[in-house]
Amino acid sequence: MPGEDEYWERVRERMEMGETEPEPEEKILSLDEELEDLEKEYGCKLEELGEPDLEEIVYRLRGEYPAEAKYEPDWIAIFYRFDAA
Repeated sequence: MPGEDEYWERVRERMEMGETEPEPEEKILSLDEELEDLEKEYGCKLEELGEPDLEEIVYRLRGEYPAEAKYEPDWIAIFYRFDAA
């Protein structure tokens, strides 16, 4: 997995310094089936939506409120990040 060594090095450094906050989780919400309905509902292509609208879509479909969300048209998916509790 690319970047795995760097990730574990950061974890080790944080633990040594007493920081134990978890890394934010990153997930992908595939919209293959929902794309057409969402574009009708919002009246535009998802590429044109702002981050708050994308966050709302993630919340409605996954029940998780992300800290960040970005639509990737090549993947037909929303890439989102949230802070793990």
